[in-house]
Amino acid sequence: MREHNAGVEPVATPHSVSPDERWALVARLCSSPHLHRSTRLKELLHYVCRRSWNEGADEIREHEIGVAVFQRPHDYDSAQDTIVRVQASQLRKRLERYFAEDGRAEPVLLELSKGTYVPLLREREEPLMLPPQALPPPAERNWRGLVWVLASACLILSAACGWLLYRQNAAATPPTAGPSVRQFWSAFAANGAETYLVVADSSYAALQDAVERSIGIDEYVRRGYEAEFQRDSLPPKYGDLLRYLMARRYTSLADVMVVRRITEARLLNPARTSVVHTRDHNIRAFQSGNHILIGSQRAIPWVNLFDRNMDFHLYDGKEDFHLKHDTRDSRVWVENRRPRPGELPRYISQSRGSEGTEGYALLACLPNLGRTGNVLILAGSDMTSTEAAGSLLTTESFLADLLQRLPAAKASGAPHFEALLRTTRVESSNRGFEIVALHPH
Repeated sequence: MREHNAGVEPVATPHSVSPDERWALVARLCSSPHLHRSTRLKELLHYVCRRSWNEGADEIREHEIGVAVFQRPHDYDSAQDTIVRVQASQLRKRLERYFAEDGRAEPVLLELSKGTYVPLLREREEPLMLPPQALPPPAERNWRGLVWVLASACLILSAACGWLLYRQNAAATPPTAGPSVRQFWSAFAANGAETYLVVADSSYAALQDAVERSIGIDEYVRRGYEAEFQRDSLPPKYGDLLRYLMARRYTSLADVMVVRRITEARLLNPARTSVVHTRDHNIRAFQSGNHILIGSQRAIPWVNLFDRNMDFHLYDGKEDFHLKHDTRDSRVWVENRRPRPGELPRYISQSRGSEGTEGYALLACLPNLGRTGNVLILAGSDMTSTEAAGSLLTTESFLADLLQRLPAAKASGAPHFEALLRTTRVESSNRGFEIVALHPH
């Protein structure tokens, strides 16, 4: 997401905007579908606007917001607790979406300055009208069509995900969690620790497909992949399309469905839980708190932080990939680094048969980097496999069976383990799954 439109220098207060008009704009924002159901984001927006417009603050610090808005203690460490940065990133995205959609007729835009958290107002520019261009050669049209199909598919999927994630049905009765489900998830809601539900970066996965190579975590963090946009072998127009794709934060429908199952069952403390996009998370955050990573390694590079200590290898898009797609027949295989008696060193899915198509999902519950909390990884070879992993963790009978096969966890602690699931699907519907390997840690 861009922080400001290129070439535009925001100003603090356009001369034509009165104080009443400023607050009227805030009221329209807070009542819009983008914000009206998010109490914390509305409180954050009101706070920074009041500090800047009513109290004349020309600098608003992260620590101040954490204490005033998110009720953190005065001595809390903002380097370890990233709640302000996460919520500010969410607010920036919601503001941009509002002015691009419901507020597209607003003459004045409100933006949140990154880093300083100071609200900025600027007048909307007239859209630039581009002259018509001649059609590119057929080969270029094919390449452009591929990228646009990726971008369009992600856009449609993102809209569906947003609808599923944020809609609420007050009349619906939330599912009741059984004792095994409550026992397992209590470790992610104990001691007031922050929990992050991290959804996959579908644009990142699509980019790797487009450039036909893996993009590692270091390159992802420092945005080294942007060099791909200027490759000599890549026509400039297609570089622009890839840049457009990577400027958006798209995710998978399967990830959203898993988040929905967790939140509807009320398994986590909503005051201490944030849903974040992979690109808005950071390495330092994994030193503390709880993190639930939903999606494959191709779409969540943070899984690489834990891969060296894992028994089952996750897909990384290289020749030595761990969860690998055979391009000849679309089969999937999983490498078992440390096979136990009765296990295979490699699990290979069968081709499509009368029972459906096989896939695999990996569940791993591991300590965070600081060993002060937990990291839960749900990775599937396809959408239905990821959903199967989420189903296991939220269904009493399935989770009770898994926990009975593990050593008892410490009081108020989560059991650390890795489980490999074999899944079966017909078209896009899950036909079931089985645990084929289970490794306690």
